[in-house]
Amino acid sequence: MDPTLATLAASAFDNVYHVGHLVPDLTEAMESLSAAVQISWAPPFEMRSGFTRPDGSPDDNAVRIAFSTGGPPYLELIEVVADPDSIFAEPAHGGMHHLGYYAQRWRDDVARLQGQGWELERTGAGVAFLRDPRSGMRVEVMSFKGREFMTRILNGAMAQDHPLTGRP
Repeated sequence: MDPTLATLAASAFDNVYHVGHLVPDLTEAMESLSAAVQISWAPPFEMRSGFTRPDGSPDDNAVRIAFSTGGPPYLELIEVVADPDSIFAEPAHGGMHHLGYYAQRWRDDVARLQGQGWELERTGAGVAFLRDPRSGMRVEVMSFKGREFMTRILNGAMAQDHPLTGRP
């Protein structure tokens, strides 16, 4: 690995800001977790993912998302997407999907992980998903510039701009 990548890369685990978890029904999961473990939620929202696969083809499904108000790390709930080719199309019962962390130079961190054998799954504006084939762990590497996105989620602006519709 190029030693400059190691020095430029973020200390990933120190920058974990959320854990993504897939759920079969977003509103039911929010209600259940609120009642069981007293999690409060920012208003949920729905938007196009805007992702691209490594081969350049789009993965741009409607995605329903909610974030806890407590954090970091925040709990992100993502409703399972019915499209079998979506990055959010996991088993219908849901489950742990990814750890999300900020990187000062996210492209350098993506290159560093790929140099260590991680497989690039999706990219988007300032974000990439990679999976470690040895552990099965998936990470979402997010540019520090994406912190404004989190602010918009927590203050309800995302839900105002992208309200939930009927289930896709």
